[in-house]
Amino acid sequence: MDAHRVGALFRATQPLYIVVELLVAAVAAPYDLVTSTISELGVAAVSPEHAVINGAFVLFGVTLTLGAVLGERPSRTARVLWVIAGLSSVATGLAPLDTAPVAHFVVSTPVFLAQPVALLLTGLAVRSRTAAALGVVSIVASAVFLLGLAPELGGLLERLALWPGYLVLGVLGVRTLARASAASAG
Repeated sequence: MDAHRVGALFRATQPLYIVVELLVAAVAAPYDLVTSTISELGVAAVSPEHAVINGAFVLFGVTLTLGAVLGERPSRTARVLWVIAGLSSVATGLAPLDTAPVAHFVVSTPVFLAQPVALLLTGLAVRSRTAAALGVVSIVASAVFLLGLAPELGGLLERLALWPGYLVLGVLGVRTLARASAASAG
């Protein structure tokens, strides 16, 4: 399997992060997807599965990074931003909010700056109006979250900032794999 296919495979797995997050949130109590931040799932006192979500930050950060490095490169700037987002995710999982709050804030912030812009640039590069529009939604949600303009919606804003990127990468990864499969079959 060539590097582009491996990168596409890593991209195709990104939506699974959302599944893991939702499963961990389902057993965390009390936890609300709208008001509670994603990082709160990594806090031992909030979630019995805090290690699972922190591990997911690391695992999916690695696959996000590798997908950007190995996959098709429609935009060099977008690729660099996806790598920054992936590395930020890895570091976030290694510095949980409850055990390293200052480090957690420092290492988690770049994902909210890089990933929404990477999504917009990726959408523009692949000429997908949907992906570009989701990039705009992600940028706005990230800005509102980082500026603290609606703290009561922290969880919702984080998810609007990050989840679209995972979904779009998943679709792009599957499309790339399907094209490669069709080309090798034909």
